[in-house]
Amino acid sequence: MTQKSKFKLTFQLAAAVIVILVVLTVVWALHKGVLSSQDSFVNFIQSTGSFAPIAFFIIETISVVILILPCAVGYPVATVAFGPFWGFMLNAAATIAGSLIIFAIVRKWGQPIAEAAVKRKNFKKYERFTNSVSLFEKILAGVLLVPFFPDNVLCYIAGLTKMKFKRFAIIVVLFKPWKILFYTYGSDFFIDKFGHLWGAACQLIDKVIV
Repeated sequence: MTQKSKFKLTFQLAAAVIVILVVLTVVWALHKGVLSSQDSFVNFIQSTGSFAPIAFFIIETISVVILILPCAVGYPVATVAFGPFWGFMLNAAATIAGSLIIFAIVRKWGQPIAEAAVKRKNFKKYERFTNSVSLFEKILAGVLLVPFFPDNVLCYIAGLTKMKFKRFAIIVVLFKPWKILFYTYGSDFFIDKFGHLWGAACQLIDKVIV
């Protein structure tokens, strides 16, 4: 088995474990009525004390590194659970930490781990820009700033360039929070407008899978 195959298998196993844990948690929460309404969900989160934000931070950071789901999926969860401000802070901290971890592991293990994590089409699409650090920095900053672009993919490829870790960290810290801010307060707006559908949706899911 090649090094790339080993890394790919590791990512797949880690992703499978996280997905299974999340599904089991959702099923348990539906069964216990934790998700019966937005208020009951928030009350449950508050009752766990510091456990919930720490657990969310760890899961979100891991999901960034192994590219399970787009980060935009986790942003509304944090917004509902912790409110817009703390939701934003948690999302920003987790995604920035995940991005820095990605850069560090690619610097240590090189192209095999980047190719294992990123789809071949996306890898080839952005790899051609790695010869010019200044050009790649501009592309990275733009992708980090604009919503709906795969910035975590760029973080993997950034580790293959000659960009310094400090320079990468500065770009991520300066540009990534704006996208997270958009998702956080955008999801807060939709939750405020359509939050009344929460209970009905959860009851439907409950009947289907529980």
